[in-house]
Amino acid sequence: MKTTKASIEAFLSQDTIAMAGYSHNPKKFGHEVYKTLREKSIKVLPVNPKGGVTESGDIVYESLESLPVDVKTLLVITPKEQTEALVEKAHELGFTHLWVQQMSGTPKTEELLEKFPHAVSKECILKFTNPTGVHKFHWWLSKTFGFLPK
Repeated sequence: MKTTKASIEAFLSQDTIAMAGYSHNPKKFGHEVYKTLREKSIKVLPVNPKGGVTESGDIVYESLESLPVDVKTLLVITPKEQTEALVEKAHELGFTHLWVQQMSGTPKTEELLEKFPHAVSKECILKFTNPTGVHKFHWWLSKTFGFLPK
C-alpha cells in the first residue's frame, strides 16, 4: 500500500477522527497525539480498552464498537501486535478512512489497508497537521529530500 498526498488530505478533511491507542499517561505518545490534535481544533474521539475520561473530560471509548455510528475515520497508534485486529475490526464496522501511525503497522497490516478507500500508513500524523517542533523539522527533512507523499 502506498500513501499518497490525496489519501492524507482525505483523512484530514474528516470532521471527527477516532483514535485507537489513546493513553491516560501524559508521557506516552498516544496521549501526546490526542492532546496535540485537540489543540489544533481537530475533533478526536479517544479509544482505549480501559475507558474512562481524558484530563479535559472527554469520554474515552472502550472499543471501536462503542464509538458513535457515524464515525468512519480511525487513527491507529497501537503496538504492532494489536494493530492487525483493529484494522480488521475497522473494516468489519465500515470505517472508510484509516491512518496507521508509523511504527504501528506490519506487512499484514499493509495488505489489510488495501480494503479501505482512503488509507495512510508509515507516516506520522503530527507531521501533517500544521507541525511544530520536531514534527516540523521532520516535515522539512521529508520535503527537502523528496520523501513527502505525492
